Amino acid sequence: MKDVALKLSCIDTLQCLNSDHRPVLMRLGSLAGGCPPAKKTITSWQKMSAALEETDTPILNNIPNDIVSTDDIDYAIGALTSHITTVVENSTRVVPTKSDRKELPRDVSKFIGAKNAALRRASKYPTCENRSHARSLQRKVKARMKEVRNKNWCDSVIKPIGD
Repeated sequence: MKDVALKLSCIDTLQCLNSDHRPVLMRLGSLAGGCPPAKKTITSWQKMSAALEETDTPILNNIPNDIVSTDDIDYAIGALTSHITTVVENSTRVVPTKSDRKELPRDVSKFIGAKNAALRRASKYPTCENRSHARSLQRKVKARMKEVRNKNWCDSVIKPIGD
């Protein structure tokens, strides 16, 4: 699918299929057609992970230690499913898809990507050269971002006569 000009409109998980793997349905469309959804869901995976690691919760404490009947199994599955659903709901938020933020210039985006890669490299292989290169890129990104912010501010404040 590399270099194919299609827009991913949505991904749905297929709950109706009983499998160890979660099948998904991807809906693709042309770049021109359709409008994107007005809102998107963001999940805080760290918050979710911390909540799932907590084992001393009332709903999990009610699961019996000795499961001997199918009713006990059904109750345990229901309690666990309810707990996970609650954790997911508490760890997600819905935000507007569109934002008023302007897109960064291409050179700034490339600088940021290179800086992030250099920081990862310096973290994994902490040599003087890697740390120095990462700091240098951080300074360049900071300076370029300052230029971009000042230009955006000037463009919004100084308007040509007649507008």
